[in-house]
Amino acid sequence: MEFTSLKQLYRKLLPAFNVKRRIVLNSKYKEITNENIWLYLTETKWKNSHNLSLPEMINDIITVDLAEIKKYIGW
Repeated sequence: MEFTSLKQLYRKLLPAFNVKRRIVLNSKYKEITNENIWLYLTETKWKNSHNLSLPEMINDIITVDLAEIKKYIGW
């Protein structure tokens, strides 16, 4: 599946972000947002990746370490 913009890809991944959001709300990192997760993954893990599949991206969203995101955003 091809996407013409990052916004379109983000919208396609939104259900996975919503699942992760529920996980975040049950953690000690309640202040982490979908946008924080998106920025972390796009600027670190996915930055030099090519031909990622949607299942790989969904897995990354669900399994991303919240402590790493918190360090990344400098909280």
